[in-house]
Amino acid sequence: MSLALFALSLCTFALGLAEFVAVSLVPAVAAGTHLNVSSVGMMIGIYAIGVSIGAPTLSALLAKSPRKTVLAVCMLVFAAGNIGTALTSSMAMLLLTRFIAGLMHGVVIALAASTAASAVSQEKSGNAIATVFAGLTVALMLGVPLGTLAGSHFAWQDVFFTLGGISIAAAIAVLFFMPKVTIKVENINEPSISVWSTLTDRQILHPVVITALTYAGSFTGFTYISVLLAQNTHLGASGITGMFAIYGVAAAIGNALGGRFVDAMGSRAAAITVIAGIGLALVNASLFSSSTLAMSAVMAVWGIASFGAVPIMQKTVFMMAQGNPVASPEVASGMNIAAFNVGIAAGSILGGIASLYSATVPMVVGLLPLLLAALFAIAIRPALAIKMDKQYSN
Repeated sequence: MSLALFALSLCTFALGLAEFVAVSLVPAVAAGTHLNVSSVGMMIGIYAIGVSIGAPTLSALLAKSPRKTVLAVCMLVFAAGNIGTALTSSMAMLLLTRFIAGLMHGVVIALAASTAASAVSQEKSGNAIATVFAGLTVALMLGVPLGTLAGSHFAWQDVFFTLGGISIAAAIAVLFFMPKVTIKVENINEPSISVWSTLTDRQILHPVVITALTYAGSFTGFTYISVLLAQNTHLGASGITGMFAIYGVAAAIGNALGGRFVDAMGSRAAAITVIAGIGLALVNASLFSSSTLAMSAVMAVWGIASFGAVPIMQKTVFMMAQGNPVASPEVASGMNIAAFNVGIAAGSILGGIASLYSATVPMVVGLLPLLLAALFAIAIRPALAIKMDKQYSN
């Protein structure tokens, strides 16, 4: 791994850690601020909204600026957002600081992905994106258990101060290790044309929709997997933590495999494979949830497929934007990051409704958006796959 990619992966590690740790700190924050848990839980949603807004919009506005400077400054603002959260004493300030942090998360993740893809040859761009997103998968493995552990042994404010420190370290790494990167931006005098062309490009929207549907299907079930593990598999807190550890390790493997797979096989085959993998996990979770061994395998397959989708879809969208002379790869990358978060939010809502019936129903309902995602992926052939996959047959 080059030092530049290391700096970018350190950024995504800080972003992911802040996102995943916050989930496990909701009870501690509620107790410390004397707010109810449901209100404090809104900080998770407002963060996701910030990511969804920041990824496509701020990445477009900052696309012409020096990439090294933009990433470093955004990481410093992200650090300020986390430190601000630690200092908060009101609901309004809590939501404001999480929203600001979410905005920076969105723009950094979008620009980091496009920067990594632009820094290497086209046939290696998937692996470069996977390397950058490896920071997220490591954060996933560590975030929830570390947050739970830290929340029980330290003040929750100390956790957010630490997140701020890690973010500052990431900004310093960017300044020291990243070379000056010049990204060619079309229509530099008319950025609105580039943004609008990207937002309305059907070939870019196609994989973005696949991303949203895939993650909607995955998170319809995954949001409530802990309920299934408790009620059907009869696991306690330590057992459920172990299952999430399996998922986290598998996610790291999937992220690496996804980058190599899309580089070697092309977008269509790679997308269909990960969608099928998530579907396989959902089906088996609904059928064999009483077996600890079966659920261990389910969590492994689920982690590999879910995070294998990240570099696959990110490269697909980026390549489509590069193929449009009036589109912005940065905006396209941001659109796909937003699609991940929209899918997660939609899946959580859909799963919440389904969970009113039983713990297994969300697993079955999650197959519906996955089926739509598969149909869209199959339809890639005329619109996208021929254009992208020619490079793999040469």
